[in-house]
Amino acid sequence: MDSSTAQSQAINVTLIGMALDLFLAGLKIIGGTLTQSFALVTDGIHSLTDAITDIFVLLVARFAHAAPDEEHPYGHGRFETLGTIGMGVVFFSTAAVLLYDSYQRLQNTEDLPVPAAAGLGIALLSIAGKEWIFHYTMRVAKRLNSNLLKANAWHSRSDAISSVAVLIGLIGAQQGYFWMDTLAAIFVACIIATIGWELCMDSLKELVDTSIPKQRRQQIQRCIMAVDGILGVTRLRSRSSGGKIILEVQLLVNPRISVSEGHQLGEIVSRSLTGNFSDVGDVIVHIDPETHNHDKALHDMELFGRENVLESIKERWQDLLTEEQIEEVSLHYLERGIEVDLTLRQAQISDALAQQLAAALEPLQAIASVRIYNKLHEASINQQLS
Repeated sequence: MDSSTAQSQAINVTLIGMALDLFLAGLKIIGGTLTQSFALVTDGIHSLTDAITDIFVLLVARFAHAAPDEEHPYGHGRFETLGTIGMGVVFFSTAAVLLYDSYQRLQNTEDLPVPAAAGLGIALLSIAGKEWIFHYTMRVAKRLNSNLLKANAWHSRSDAISSVAVLIGLIGAQQGYFWMDTLAAIFVACIIATIGWELCMDSLKELVDTSIPKQRRQQIQRCIMAVDGILGVTRLRSRSSGGKIILEVQLLVNPRISVSEGHQLGEIVSRSLTGNFSDVGDVIVHIDPETHNHDKALHDMELFGRENVLESIKERWQDLLTEEQIEEVSLHYLERGIEVDLTLRQAQISDALAQQLAAALEPLQAIASVRIYNKLHEASINQQLS
């Protein structure tokens, strides 16, 4: 699914939720005032905060699903993370207001009014409406793998649960337990505060680049090892951004394969991961010819580039070979040192020459071995692959 389609679906579901929130907020605030139910009024305020966060979601979704650009090469997913934290802060603020108002009312329970029975119908309508929008939003959130939409869905569920508490409080108040209406408001505040805490913690983990869970890493590693030609995973690092996982993997391959074949293996692994895991957004692959011992002291020659090493090698061979005889020299930087592959432009290579070439490199301590080949045939195939 492309970013424009995901953005469109996120906006549509949020607009529907916002319209429902505004309708229920007005109904509960007006209805709560007329029926003298403080719990119903505070629940209406809760619905009003839902509408405010819906607007916030619309603004954030506009940026979060935008395609990567020069300034944001990894995309704009962190806007969604920041938006989720913002919603968590709204939850905490709402909870604080409700708790304070409830505390003030409980100071004098004798003056608490008896809510009218009509408030029961409003609470039931709110429960039904918020449960419907919760399931609808959650389905879209899972399809888009959007943490922000999931947060918005849980906000709707919290409103439904708070309406259940309001319903219980209203029933209790009708039976003479006037304080139950206020107790319902306290229950609503505790639910909101809990959800706000969870949202903030999950998003903060993402902002500080917390790794994905161990079980998830094991699933990804099994997918990598299923690719033919991959000998091991020497490092697997992960972080999340806007509901998508960014992976950095170091893959162990046969040190004798070509650079292009190693690159091809990396491409296969990348496509396999993004194809099998919908939440994997980007894969950065590094190819290793073998595991590295970073504590091992390197020879001076191993620190030089190809040209410096070749210059040292050819200097040792200058009395044995001419430039015209050398077809190619390949270098393999491995754990035990540099392995040299020499290809000569001649049909026969004597044992004496081979031994002399190997002996000439012995003073170079960084050289671990030398293999000598003769070039027999080379042909170009001009047929294009279909």
